[in-house]
Amino acid sequence: MQKPWYKQFWPWFLIALPVTVMCVCATIIYLSASQGGFSMVVDDYYKRGKMINAVIEHVEKAKKLGISFNVTAHNGKFTLQYASGQPSELSALTVEFVHATQSTKDFTRQVTVGADGVYRTDIPADISGKYTITVTPHSADWKVSEQFYFPLDKATLLEPNLYGV
Repeated sequence: MQKPWYKQFWPWFLIALPVTVMCVCATIIYLSASQGGFSMVVDDYYKRGKMINAVIEHVEKAKKLGISFNVTAHNGKFTLQYASGQPSELSALTVEFVHATQSTKDFTRQVTVGADGVYRTDIPADISGKYTITVTPHSADWKVSEQFYFPLDKATLLEPNLYGV
């Protein structure tokens, strides 16, 4: 006499396969819903595209004006001095430091010029790693941006570049 179906191995094995798949799918759906929030699709792509073009125009304007800076950053001190394209009147600048991988290390400084034509500000003394430095005037007419590995012990040239727009 044969055993009933529920006492045999193969029916339970065949039932276990789709049940396992359903459990894994439910886990993935739960994790994506609770931990997600990373939208790869921009709601207003046209507005975002126009904003990128405006940023590119600011970098192109800095190139046309020939603006570049000499930069040093070490021991908690940051200095910035025009290497070329210096305007007749020096105004305050906004300097943004964006870490390549850790947004918690990002910070912004408003820097004013000293009597000697050098912009100085304090930065974290333990700053290290790859940062993008972005310099813009208060009027936001132009933008100079470049990536560096910190600390910068000797003067390094900061020129307008389009990457990271």
